[in-house]
Amino acid sequence: MTKSGKMKTGILICAAAAALCVGSAAAYFTDSDTAVNTFTIGKVELDLQEPGYVPETDITPGEEIQKDPQIKNTGVNDEYVFLTVTIPYANITVAEADGTKGAKADTELFTYTVNSGWTELGAAEKNTSEKFYTHTYVYGTASACTALAANAVTPALFNTVKMVNAVEDEGLENTSGQITVTAYGIQTSNLGLDGSVTSPSDILNIVRKQAPASTKTNEDAVTDIVGN
Repeated sequence: MTKSGKMKTGILICAAAAALCVGSAAAYFTDSDTAVNTFTIGKVELDLQEPGYVPETDITPGEEIQKDPQIKNTGVNDEYVFLTVTIPYANITVAEADGTKGAKADTELFTYTVNSGWTELGAAEKNTSEKFYTHTYVYGTASACTALAANAVTPALFNTVKMVNAVEDEGLENTSGQITVTAYGIQTSNLGLDGSVTSPSDILNIVRKQAPASTKTNEDAVTDIVGN
């Protein structure tokens, strides 16, 4: 074979080797792993209770009725909780303890003493068309809610309600009225778009827009009132 023939053969061999390298797969050390995170979604739920409530009829002025609204956290998350109480009112004359008659005025028909742990938020709202006042309370203070843990129960908002000392012939005889208690609850964290909502009043606004309410309505019959 001539020298030139040897060179051509060498070139063909090199070309064939190059083609073999291009057509074969390269081998690498590889690995993979997957992280699976399971999230358990919580639950905010509550139960409005009145363990001491006893229905009453034929209520007389000055009479006290056992009524003790409280909230139990029946969910799995801590909650901030609120209560609203609507009390009917009438334009009546109320007698003082010594029997002296006061001036006629729009007066709530029942009064009560709020227990420790609850705080009223602002002034009562007056509904003139349906004739009732609505009082709103937070479990906590005016500046901070108190978290209610799962399965925990708040103190009763009050223990009794007392009918005002209305004088006779005020139009209350043989009538009835309703005291309505409504409970609200909401999660305790990440409130507001940036999690910065902490004021009880602002939190309550969120609750009222989104949360279903648990309501306890009792018809406290105000009949056969004995005047003073």
